[in-house]
Amino acid sequence: KVTANRTIRLFIGIALLGLAGCAEPETPAPSTTTIHLFPTSEATNATTVFLTESIITTRIQSGRIISYSDQDSAWAYGLHVDFYDRLGKHTSTLKADSALIRERARLLEGFGNVRIVTDDRRTLESSHLAWDDVGRLITTDSLVTITRDQDVMRGYGFSSDPELTRIRLRRQVSGRITDTEVIEDSL
Repeated sequence: KVTANRTIRLFIGIALLGLAGCAEPETPAPSTTTIHLFPTSEATNATTVFLTESIITTRIQSGRIISYSDQDSAWAYGLHVDFYDRLGKHTSTLKADSALIRERARLLEGFGNVRIVTDDRRTLESSHLAWDDVGRLITTDSLVTITRDQDVMRGYGFSSDPELTRIRLRRQVSGRITDTEVIEDSL
């Protein structure tokens, strides 16, 4: 009898373990942040604007834009950007093959054949740069070439305003400058 009771208890224990294994798995609580692997929208010939106190500071036009709005990011292709000063006056234009735009943070990162031309004909060329609309600052660690009339500067570690008037190059700076009056005025 003792052996039969043990066998029955063992059988019941195994059966209960088997039934417990068949129970529905716990479903995790729904997440408050959902990350989409697919775009939330896509548009052609789109325009995005950054504003400061109802004044347009940056107007971004793209041939195609793919948005991931829950991640505050969009990929734009065929980029044309107009920069404006704090009074709304146009100052410069940027063109690039593509860009990552973070609308809520008011950031733009341009890639491929990046070229800025100011209204007074200064140019900047690079393969990459970042624009912070809030801080009004363009930066990159990539090589930049800046041209003004016959003056040409090249270097790495670039930062400037969108008018290219307060330029800073930090590494491997080289160039040809003919207008030394400008340098003497800025010292």
